[in-house]
Amino acid sequence: MSGIKIVVARLCVIGVITALLAACGQQSGQQSGQQPEQAMRSFEHASGVTDVPFEPMRVAADQHMGQLLKLGIKPIAVRENMLKETWIPYANLEEGALDGIEDLGGFPLNLEKLTLVEPDLIINALPANQEQYSKIAPTVHMPYWSEKYKSPMDKFLDIADLFNKTDVANQWISEFDAKLATAGEKIVSAGRLKPGETVSVMAVFQNNVYVFGPNGAYGGYLIYDALKLPTTEHAEVLRGKDMGSSELSMEVVPEYMGDHAFITVVDESKADELMKSDFWKSVPAVKNNQVYFYDSKIFAMDDPYSLEAQLGIVTDLLTQSQ
Repeated sequence: MSGIKIVVARLCVIGVITALLAACGQQSGQQSGQQPEQAMRSFEHASGVTDVPFEPMRVAADQHMGQLLKLGIKPIAVRENMLKETWIPYANLEEGALDGIEDLGGFPLNLEKLTLVEPDLIINALPANQEQYSKIAPTVHMPYWSEKYKSPMDKFLDIADLFNKTDVANQWISEFDAKLATAGEKIVSAGRLKPGETVSVMAVFQNNVYVFGPNGAYGGYLIYDALKLPTTEHAEVLRGKDMGSSELSMEVVPEYMGDHAFITVVDESKADELMKSDFWKSVPAVKNNQVYFYDSKIFAMDDPYSLEAQLGIVTDLLTQSQ
């Protein structure tokens, strides 16, 4: 019996030593900057299928900051312009929400800095950068615009799926739908947009004017798809085209303007040229004071924060007194 006790005692001592060594090894690995191994899963994206962590902890991204923050995900490093996007002043973020996020420069991200921040997941917007990012960490390609995304909500849900946060995304979508319904009621009550009148969405760039249709950029999605304001005949045929848009020469702009025209100004000198043209004052929307100019920057993005800001701006424009 005494021999058995000795064996048991020795086994206990060995077990304690093994546990201590394992703990020390884990602590040493953490102190040296090594990340613990994570469970992985396959995720399909625009450039293929990549094994990604089930719960990414250190996310670097060159696009989609608004979607990430709305999902409760604070990236460790991003493209420089993401830290000063125009929706940020509108977003009522908590104080310090962006503190500590590393600036990785422009497109492509600075690869040396990207390596040093040790991401466990990289979100990439451009196919040209996929290979070099993938050498640093698992990289998913999520473009700004894709035929796969029938609306900004599809993109938001795709990003949410990457982080197993579909429930969070759906909660925001439900809340935004309620805001849309309230805004629609306000617009109808204001009576500025009368039954049968149409709405056009345009943007003035350096060289020409673009017109946008449903699911289009620069307000096309918010105005046509979300608020369901009536399209012009020309706008409707743009559904499904690249960025939902078509380039116009100056002289045909009147043909594409609805009874109400939302115009975002990217190039002020070109907009000035448009408004000084011979035809401008004869356009019905202009004569009726139903042309609405707005800040291009807040309408350039389609993340949840930008959509919330756009909704407020469009609603104010259509409910204010003439």
